[in-house]
Amino acid sequence: MKKEIMTIVESYLQIFKDEQKRQDELLQFLNKTEEQKITDWNNFCGHIVASVFIYAKREKRFLVLYHKDLKMYLYPGGHIDKEDKDILEAAKRELQEETGITKFKQLLIKNKKIPIDISSHTTPYNKRLNLPKHRHFDFRYLFMIEKIVEIKQDTEELGDYKWIDLKELSQDKHYGKISKKIEKVLNENK
Repeated sequence: MKKEIMTIVESYLQIFKDEQKRQDELLQFLNKTEEQKITDWNNFCGHIVASVFIYAKREKRFLVLYHKDLKMYLYPGGHIDKEDKDILEAAKRELQEETGITKFKQLLIKNKKIPIDISSHTTPYNKRLNLPKHRHFDFRYLFMIEKIVEIKQDTEELGDYKWIDLKELSQDKHYGKISKKIEKVLNENK
């Protein structure tokens, strides 16, 4: 999977040329980490995760889920399982597991199946799972559904959920910076 991930990052950087410095940590991680450890969530130096910004076209809203362990609203996503053939499949699986949403389409970025964003961030200690603080290299995809649907959540990890507009998304300190990229892709896919 390492070769495929490197290809995704290369394609991503061809489109988002101004993010080369931002992706240096990820590239260093990929270069120095063994293949089997890049997605191993027991690798506390860091690991690749997959997530989804899911957009309801009719209502022009994004779904965010309350993560009980982190005590904050996040987009659906999580760890890559051994059975996942690639990061995109992991993102799709996580969306389905965490929301019950099964009918969606990926919004392409310049006709490519790449993430809308790749974030490197620290995940704090998880008391419930007894996981130490560690780095996540989060491949964030953009998916769309036609209209808001009923959400079926895993209540052990997740609590409340809400649908927010682009303005509220842009004001979030954790992922608001990518709202301009999302807005541009949504306008290209009208």
